[in-house]
Amino acid sequence: MLNGEDKYKKKNSFSTYRTRAHPLTCILVLPAAATVTTDVWFQSDVLSSAFGNNVVFGYDVVLAVTNVTGAFFDGFFSAWESGLAVPSGAKTEALHLVADGMRAFGLSTYTSWAGMVGVAASMAHARTSALVGIMYILLTVLCAFVAHGLGSDFSVYISSPDPITNKPYSTRAHKLSQQFMTCLVGYILLSYMYLGKEKIDSDAAGNEFWITATPRNQLVISALFAILGAYSGHLLADNISKSLKYPLIPIPMETLMCNALFGMLGLSLNAFKLRDVSWGESLILRGFAINFCGAASLFARHVSDNRRLYAKKWKGLWRAWINISANIVFATVVFWAAFEIEQWEQPSETRKGVVVKLMKILETRRKNKAAL
Repeated sequence: MLNGEDKYKKKNSFSTYRTRAHPLTCILVLPAAATVTTDVWFQSDVLSSAFGNNVVFGYDVVLAVTNVTGAFFDGFFSAWESGLAVPSGAKTEALHLVADGMRAFGLSTYTSWAGMVGVAASMAHARTSALVGIMYILLTVLCAFVAHGLGSDFSVYISSPDPITNKPYSTRAHKLSQQFMTCLVGYILLSYMYLGKEKIDSDAAGNEFWITATPRNQLVISALFAILGAYSGHLLADNISKSLKYPLIPIPMETLMCNALFGMLGLSLNAFKLRDVSWGESLILRGFAINFCGAASLFARHVSDNRRLYAKKWKGLWRAWINISANIVFATVVFWAAFEIEQWEQPSETRKGVVVKLMKILETRRKNKAAL
């Protein structure tokens, strides 16, 4: 090769997430743009007005579609990052330049493992069946697995069929990536201006939590927590991966531990609402539980791990299944805790959670002792 850069050689392996330093623009702009997309334009009322008032999208459907499409784009950009897809011009070279940041910060915010588990618990409570929630998680993960492979195949399809020996379009590609970031900043500002200044709720509850609950304030708080969450989750995963080397452990523990940790922390909003329902109006608490924990949990990275394990020649399918099963087991623990909180907040008439039953037994014993 003329310039000696191995990244332009075609490869046949899936890449892991890089651990290099990222530009500040990627850390700030990409999570904010993803938050704008999911919190403003993917809201059910906006989608219903776009497709007609007769079409109603529940948040469970919106989140599932978001996670699956996020997996598709993660597969798409992973091929550009790893060299599986070779740039054929300035535009595709720009995809190569932004691929790492998009996966580490943009798509980690766009998707949400913690949100998926929380929605599954709400579905299980509403339909009085834990099996509904478990099936929701399984179907989302399996559909995302297929979508990730389709995204990778699509990037290879539009890439160059031959290795590139030089890069005469490098300067143009850097300009395109900068223009892309500038457009995202404009997209964020226009979305902020689109939102109104009126209060979200007529109650005074929002004023009790330091920040008035308006759509614009909510977007700013959500974006800030998403930026912190995406960076924290990526940094924590990198540190864990360096401490727990893959040959010693058959599955990527960094993704598993981040999903378990931030999945549990994501229940903080419902836990505070047990004490006082008005905590649900706190923008800061909502930003932490939904945006921070959602961005720090690694749904897209989990799907990428599954594809990478599946591509291995020795027991690839078996390792991928172990990884999926381990994450599902930890997700079930978080799901159970979320389900119990849902039952404690709004006990079902036909089925109650274990904690609700235990508390009822303890309350009955307390009353009996008091009567004696």
